[in-house]
Amino acid sequence: MPILFLLVMTCAGAIAFTLLGVTGIRHVVGQGLGTGHNEVQSAIFQSGGTIYAVFLAFLVVTVWESHEAAHANVAEEASLLSTLYRGSEAMEPVSGGQLRGLIRTYTHAVIDDEWTLQAEGRGASEAARTAGVGMFRVFGAMPLAARQNDAAIDSIELGIIAQLQADRNKRTLESEESISPVIWMAAVANGVFVVVMSCFLYADRDWPHLVMSGILATMIAMLLSVIFILDHPFGGLLPLTPDAFQHSLGVYDSVDRTG
Repeated sequence: MPILFLLVMTCAGAIAFTLLGVTGIRHVVGQGLGTGHNEVQSAIFQSGGTIYAVFLAFLVVTVWESHEAAHANVAEEASLLSTLYRGSEAMEPVSGGQLRGLIRTYTHAVIDDEWTLQAEGRGASEAARTAGVGMFRVFGAMPLAARQNDAAIDSIELGIIAQLQADRNKRTLESEESISPVIWMAAVANGVFVVVMSCFLYADRDWPHLVMSGILATMIAMLLSVIFILDHPFGGLLPLTPDAFQHSLGVYDSVDRTG
């Protein structure tokens, strides 16, 4: 609902701006236009519109890829947790139990604490960080005999933990990324310039000019709104959710029931 409201209000504002622009400019300069006005203005408008279209397309693709990369990273991190939990069943019982406890603690910390922090751009959870470090310490505290017997599975589990921590670091960095205010200023200002340029084109009748300029302004407004919505993967109007980690908790319960 907030997304629909944003789109409607943004498009309504763009249409109102275009209505005032076309009406005002036609009233002020309409009588003084020469026969070659549209030929010159159209060439300038096409150049400016093309430059802005390329710029806007770059922004849309960039934020979409960033959003999808964050989604894929979250899915990978949650999948690694499930794999790590399953693999712990093959470890020495005491160490495996400790590792499973830390995995659960880590997952709950991400869902209950860290996700809110990252949605607000306030970094990472200390509880999740402590649990992640504790996973490594489990292997350092293992008796020598257990290390020798479980060498193969321990090596695999340590590799998964290392990748898990790398994914967590990436998630933390992605939660802090956003489009620079300078880029936003350029995107909005150039959109206004393109719409204003379309208002200087001249047609014999008012309504075709109003309709075409209004459609142009609405398209620009919608694309800018999409960029704004996707700009913050963990916050804003279309945030990623910790559903993948919730699914991992279900996997843990399944492993425990069949273990």
